[in-house]
Amino acid sequence: MNLSADRFLEIAQYSIVRLDGAWFLALAAKLGKEKAWEMDIEAWKQFSYLFGKKIRKEIIPNPVWPGSFLDTLDILSKVLKIEGRKTKVEGDTITIQAVDCEIQKAIAKAGIADCGIVTVHTYQGLMRGLFEREMDVLVRHTKNLNQGDDCCEVIISKQFHR
Repeated sequence: MNLSADRFLEIAQYSIVRLDGAWFLALAAKLGKEKAWEMDIEAWKQFSYLFGKKIRKEIIPNPVWPGSFLDTLDILSKVLKIEGRKTKVEGDTITIQAVDCEIQKAIAKAGIADCGIVTVHTYQGLMRGLFEREMDVLVRHTKNLNQGDDCCEVIISKQFHR
Protein backbone atom coordinates (compact mmCIF):
# COMPACT_ATOMS: atom_id res chain seq x y z
CA MET A 1 0.00 0.00 0.00
CA ASN A 2 1.35 3.39 -0.92
CA LEU A 3 -0.48 6.21 0.87
CA SER A 4 0.38 9.81 0.08
CA ALA A 5 1.37 12.06 2.97
CA ASP A 6 -1.91 13.97 2.54
CA ARG A 7 -4.02 10.79 2.68
CA PHE A 8 -2.10 9.56 5.71
CA LEU A 9 -2.72 12.93 7.44
CA GLU A 10 -6.46 12.67 6.67
CA ILE A 11 -6.59 9.24 8.28
CA ALA A 12 -4.61 10.43 11.31
CA GLN A 13 -6.87 13.50 11.71
CA TYR A 14 -9.98 11.33 11.50
CA SER A 15 -8.52 8.87 14.00
CA ILE A 16 -7.45 11.33 16.71
CA VAL A 17 -10.81 13.12 16.69
CA ARG A 18 -12.78 9.86 16.81
CA LEU A 19 -10.55 8.43 19.54
CA ASP A 20 -11.07 11.58 21.63
CA GLY A 21 -14.83 11.32 21.18
CA ALA A 22 -15.03 7.58 21.80
CA TRP A 23 -12.96 7.95 24.96
CA PHE A 24 -15.20 10.77 26.23
CA LEU A 25 -18.46 8.94 25.46
CA ALA A 26 -17.23 5.71 27.06
CA LEU A 27 -16.21 7.60 30.18
CA ALA A 28 -19.54 9.46 30.28
CA ALA A 29 -21.44 6.17 29.99
CA LYS A 30 -19.51 4.67 32.92
CA LEU A 31 -19.05 7.67 35.22
CA GLY A 32 -21.46 10.35 34.04
CA LYS A 33 -20.99 13.41 31.86
CA GLU A 34 -19.61 15.67 34.62
CA LYS A 35 -16.85 13.20 35.55
CA ALA A 36 -16.11 12.66 31.85
CA TRP A 37 -15.63 16.44 31.41
CA GLU A 38 -13.27 16.51 34.42
CA MET A 39 -11.21 13.68 32.96
CA ASP A 40 -11.30 15.19 29.46
CA ILE A 41 -9.95 18.48 30.80
CA GLU A 42 -7.11 16.65 32.55
CA ALA A 43 -6.29 14.62 29.45
CA TRP A 44 -6.16 17.72 27.22
CA LYS A 45 -4.09 19.62 29.80
CA GLN A 46 -1.51 16.85 29.74
CA PHE A 47 -1.64 16.27 25.98
CA SER A 48 -1.30 19.96 25.10
CA TYR A 49 1.56 20.45 27.56
CA LEU A 50 3.46 17.51 26.05
CA PHE A 51 2.64 18.70 22.53
CA GLY A 52 4.02 22.18 23.31
CA LYS A 53 7.11 20.61 24.87
CA LYS A 54 7.71 18.45 21.78
CA ILE A 55 7.40 21.47 19.49
CA ARG A 56 9.92 23.35 21.63
CA LYS A 57 12.34 20.43 21.62
CA GLU A 58 12.11 19.56 17.93
CA ILE A 59 10.89 22.60 15.99
CA ILE A 60 11.00 25.90 17.94
CA PRO A 61 13.88 25.70 20.45
CA ASN A 62 13.79 29.41 21.35
CA PRO A 63 10.13 30.40 21.38
CA VAL A 64 9.01 34.03 21.40
CA TRP A 65 5.60 35.43 22.28
CA PRO A 66 3.24 35.56 20.43
CA GLY A 67 4.69 34.24 17.14
CA SER A 68 5.88 30.87 18.42
CA PHE A 69 2.58 30.21 20.17
CA LEU A 70 0.71 30.99 16.94
CA ASP A 71 3.05 28.71 14.96
CA THR A 72 2.46 25.90 17.48
CA LEU A 73 -1.27 26.48 17.31
CA ASP A 74 -1.07 26.21 13.51
CA ILE A 75 0.56 22.80 13.86
CA LEU A 76 -2.00 21.59 16.42
CA SER A 77 -4.86 22.92 14.28
CA LYS A 78 -3.55 20.94 11.31
CA VAL A 79 -3.30 17.78 13.43
CA LEU A 80 -6.86 18.22 14.77
CA LYS A 81 -8.28 19.42 11.43
CA ILE A 82 -9.41 22.78 12.70
CA GLU A 83 -9.93 24.67 9.46
CA GLY A 84 -11.38 28.03 8.64
CA ARG A 85 -9.41 29.56 11.49
CA LYS A 86 -8.68 33.28 11.63
CA THR A 87 -6.19 34.86 13.98
CA LYS A 88 -5.92 38.52 14.88
CA VAL A 89 -3.19 40.05 17.05
CA GLU A 90 -3.80 43.50 18.52
CA GLY A 91 -1.24 44.67 21.03
CA ASP A 92 -1.06 42.02 23.74
CA THR A 93 -4.31 40.30 22.75
CA ILE A 94 -4.76 37.38 20.35
CA THR A 95 -8.22 36.55 19.04
CA ILE A 96 -8.69 33.15 17.41
CA GLN A 97 -11.88 32.27 15.57
CA ALA A 98 -12.71 28.93 13.96
CA VAL A 99 -15.71 28.09 11.82
CA ASP A 100 -14.77 24.52 10.82
CA CYS A 101 -13.50 22.14 13.51
CA GLU A 102 -13.74 18.34 13.41
CA ILE A 103 -13.87 18.07 17.21
CA GLN A 104 -16.68 20.64 17.38
CA LYS A 105 -18.62 18.72 14.70
CA ALA A 106 -18.20 15.47 16.63
CA ILE A 107 -19.32 17.15 19.86
CA ALA A 108 -22.40 18.54 18.11
CA LYS A 109 -23.22 15.10 16.64
CA ALA A 110 -22.94 13.55 20.12
CA GLY A 111 -25.25 16.21 21.58
CA ILE A 112 -22.64 17.66 23.90
CA ALA A 113 -22.93 21.42 24.13
CA ASP A 114 -19.59 22.85 25.14
CA CYS A 115 -15.92 22.16 24.56
CA GLY A 116 -14.86 25.65 25.61
CA ILE A 117 -13.31 24.78 28.96
CA VAL A 118 -11.19 22.09 27.27
CA THR A 119 -10.09 24.63 24.66
CA VAL A 120 -9.00 27.08 27.37
CA HIS A 121 -6.95 24.41 29.15
CA THR A 122 -5.49 23.18 25.85
CA TYR A 123 -4.20 26.65 24.96
CA GLN A 124 -2.78 27.09 28.48
CA GLY A 125 -1.08 23.69 28.26
CA LEU A 126 0.44 24.54 24.89
CA MET A 127 1.91 27.71 26.37
CA ARG A 128 3.31 25.91 29.44
CA GLY A 129 4.97 23.25 27.28
CA LEU A 130 6.27 25.63 24.66
CA PHE A 131 7.62 28.27 27.06
CA GLU A 132 8.49 25.88 29.95
CA ARG A 133 6.57 27.91 32.50
CA GLU A 134 3.19 29.26 33.47
CA MET A 135 2.27 32.09 31.16
CA ASP A 136 0.82 35.24 32.64
CA VAL A 137 -2.15 35.28 30.27
CA LEU A 138 -5.91 35.15 30.48
CA VAL A 139 -7.55 32.67 28.08
CA ARG A 140 -11.30 33.06 27.51
CA HIS A 141 -13.61 31.04 25.25
CA THR A 142 -16.13 33.73 24.28
CA LYS A 143 -18.11 32.16 21.42
CA ASN A 144 -19.15 28.60 20.66
CA LEU A 145 -20.58 27.15 17.43
CA ASN A 146 -22.42 24.51 19.46
CA GLN A 147 -24.26 27.23 21.36
CA GLY A 148 -25.45 29.02 18.23
CA ASP A 149 -22.60 31.51 17.74
CA ASP A 150 -21.16 32.22 14.28
CA CYS A 151 -17.78 30.75 15.29
CA CYS A 152 -15.78 29.38 18.16
CA GLU A 153 -13.71 32.24 19.55
CA VAL A 154 -10.88 32.29 22.04
CA ILE A 155 -9.31 35.51 23.31
CA ILE A 156 -5.86 35.36 24.86
CA SER A 157 -4.73 38.46 26.74
CA LYS A 158 -1.29 39.00 28.22
CA GLN A 159 -1.64 40.16 31.79
CA PHE A 160 0.35 42.95 33.40
CA HIS A 161 0.68 43.45 37.13
CA ARG A 162 0.89 46.89 38.64
